Amino acid sequence: MTTGCADNLLGERSRMVFGAARAGEYGACGAAVNERARFRIGPVQLELRSDMPDAAEDFTFLYRGWRHAEPGAEAIHMEIKADGRTLWGARRYAIIGDGEQVFSGLRPEEVLPYLEWGINYRVIATRNEFLQLHAATLAYGGQGVMLVGESGCGKSTLTAALVSRGWGYLSDEFALIAPDTCRLYPFPKALCIKVGSFDLVRRFGLPLWRRRPYVKAFKGRVAYVSPHELNVETGSVPIRLIVFPRYTGGRTTLHPVSRSRAAFSLAANAFNRHLFGERVVSIMGETVQGAQCVALEPGDLEETRALLESLLSNPQS
Repeated sequence: MTTGCADNLLGERSRMVFGAARAGEYGACGAAVNERARFRIGPVQLELRSDMPDAAEDFTFLYRGWRHAEPGAEAIHMEIKADGRTLWGARRYAIIGDGEQVFSGLRPEEVLPYLEWGINYRVIATRNEFLQLHAATLAYGGQGVMLVGESGCGKSTLTAALVSRGWGYLSDEFALIAPDTCRLYPFPKALCIKVGSFDLVRRFGLPLWRRRPYVKAFKGRVAYVSPHELNVETGSVPIRLIVFPRYTGGRTTLHPVSRSRAAFSLAANAFNRHLFGERVVSIMGETVQGAQCVALEPGDLEETRALLESLLSNPQS
């Protein structure tokens, strides 16, 4: 079982500028598009402006079911800005979030994945009404499920397998937990799939969208499944199953995890636990009390799905 932390998402620091770095002037590096596109993804309102039409078109296609007329006061404002050229004339781009430069020097094939990351950073920074964990979140029969673990443990592939069999989709990367009720809220970002799982996801029957090559840091080549193609859960759900997956390539195995150990691991995977102080302990304690907690080594995905559905259909105290 892993006890990963926010560094899974907050990696690639060499491309990131924290603090007071502001969006500046970028010179004649291509005509600015500067058309605003507005979205509402779960509880998150978003406005996007772009100097790179291809990236804006790709993002708009992925979230075509989440267009929104007007941003509210809490909207996140994202920009894709031209960021000069290399000595060989290749264009580079920067990601700006709420006026702060988040990433710079991006190649065109990196822009969409890093835009997705930039949005995540701004959610972490601004949506403090939720305790936020690094976890995939789903629903089955009105019951919330969290898949908790570091990048590379198989969360996204397992999520794709489960949603392809009718499970409700909440998020690929974020567990948004209301601290007063310990309920999960949806944040249906596009499902990001690494190159090694492309064929598997296609066999699930999910439309894997890859209009152009995309590259995402240590994940390498990636493609996306639009939330428009998934059975998105629209409301909050109680957390009834917490799974710590670890892909080994062997047979499917399932082991119980003590609630105290599960609570510790959840706290370790919380992005914004510092904002809740000692209260995070009681929130995680209440969360695990209402849920079954298991360590999973997924083998055959149909067998894995059946095991998880059996747990949810036969809850234990």
